[in-house]
Amino acid sequence: MELVKPKRLRQGDTVRVVTPASNMASLAKPAVRRGIENLEKLGFEVEIDPNVYRSYKGTAGRPMERAESLMEVFLDGSVDGIMCCWGGFNSNDIIDHLDYQAIRENPKIFVGYSDITILNTALYKEAGLVNFQGPAFVTFTHDFLMPWEVDVFKQVIMTGSEQVEIRASPTLIDDPFFWKHPEEPVEEKQNPGWGIVNGGEAEGRLIGGHLGTLLCLAGTKYWPDLKDHILFIEADEEDIGAVNITRQLRHLKHLGALDEISGLVVGRIPEVLGLKGDQSIESIVGDAVEGLDIPVVTQFDFGHTNPIATIPIGVRGRISAEKKALTLLEAGVR
Repeated sequence: MELVKPKRLRQGDTVRVVTPASNMASLAKPAVRRGIENLEKLGFEVEIDPNVYRSYKGTAGRPMERAESLMEVFLDGSVDGIMCCWGGFNSNDIIDHLDYQAIRENPKIFVGYSDITILNTALYKEAGLVNFQGPAFVTFTHDFLMPWEVDVFKQVIMTGSEQVEIRASPTLIDDPFFWKHPEEPVEEKQNPGWGIVNGGEAEGRLIGGHLGTLLCLAGTKYWPDLKDHILFIEADEEDIGAVNITRQLRHLKHLGALDEISGLVVGRIPEVLGLKGDQSIESIVGDAVEGLDIPVVTQFDFGHTNPIATIPIGVRGRISAEKKALTLLEAGVR
């Protein structure tokens, strides 16, 4: 399917915050106000979708209701960009109820991460829409907006640069629970940079997200063709350490996915998972890719981490283990 690219976001554009998965009830009101203010500083008009506090078993409504809410935003001509509040659970409830042709005919910036990996993948596969793994609204609800994070977001979604080179952020904050205690100070520390499991360089279309969520699509019509793609995967604080990540990587291998991809990029794993020594993420991933002649890197700045890179799903990129750089070879927006 030929890809369709959304219009870039410009200052003055309207961004609407949505909840295709879990609702926004547990996000404190002061954090919501701060998120709106931070996005306004980027020049956006910010709207909170009226359905974000709806509740059905922890989600923002029944599956059809959440699908209808998302479709309304895609079809609303007054909205320029769609940002998910966060992920949570059960984006896969709604993917059978979306009108992908209508989305294709009304392309918009769509950005999120975590459970939103389901939608990132389905929108790419079913609608051919270039969309974005990147900061969610919750990312903007704290005081420690990181310049690297904002700069990559602007280059990818607002400037629409033809080539963007992404290297490791200079610093990082390892606190996956930051949104629960926004009043507490954070510890910003030097980023040690990428880990290299396999060297080399490769090109391919970019795809991926939270690994456990992506695997929810295995065996369904929404599972993507990964041939010649650079696959991005990451895990969060709920992934129960080495045992669960090892199992997920083995599942990915049994699907044949690792034999199809041209490169593998693993996001930074929260320290709370305790992956060290012979159970470090480099060791675990190394076991999964043993015998494969593709570049494999770890500790990339995306997913459940701060800062978060903005990755356009579907565009061509180049990963270089030696240069420790990801280069976007085309713009993800028009």
